[in-house]
Amino acid sequence: MDHVRPSTGEVPESGSVVRKVPGGGGAPKSGRRSFRRPALLARFPRFFWRRSAEEEWPDDWPVVRQAHLAEYPALADDLEVWLDHVEPRFRKLDHQARILQNQFRRQHLALILGGLVATSLGAVQAALGGGVEGLAVTQAVLTGVLAGLTVLIRSRRVQHGYFTTRLRAERIKSEFFLFLGRVGIYAADDPADDPVARLGQQVEEIEAAEGAA
Repeated sequence: MDHVRPSTGEVPESGSVVRKVPGGGGAPKSGRRSFRRPALLARFPRFFWRRSAEEEWPDDWPVVRQAHLAEYPALADDLEVWLDHVEPRFRKLDHQARILQNQFRRQHLALILGGLVATSLGAVQAALGGGVEGLAVTQAVLTGVLAGLTVLIRSRRVQHGYFTTRLRAERIKSEFFLFLGRVGIYAADDPADDPVARLGQQVEEIEAAEGAA
């Protein structure tokens, strides 16, 4: 027993090098590691996705929670302004941006898959030595459809609409934080100047800016 070393959280390796084990000499923690989908799959577009920008979505991430009113009583009145007046307008733009983002990704995925199929048909035609009319006609029709789809996607400018709508949503959120900190145009010393009314005016200007998405 005299030759037994006490547990110090170190494991001897070859030579005289000693490696420390994280967590000391305690037992390793048990538990399952949370599964995270690859970024490509997490951003994969949804093909049959019909949501209304006006409704509440189950995956909405709240900027201000109702519990924050009790946790920060000094800011309760200002936080309530967000919940009652600003959040519905921010959430509508946020939803519109996410809908357009999914539409943009879905369109480009269709182009990628269509191009892959057209290329595969060409490869099969070449491997068979050519002359297969069915493959040739199918490839020609598919190529024409992809060309028309490309023109349609560019004309609809979905990506521009997504960028514009996302920018307006984030500007509304930033404007609220300026209001919350009473900085910028909200730092006026005039008691007749209502910060809530000024915030509402700024939000209206942001909603009207950049044109309709």
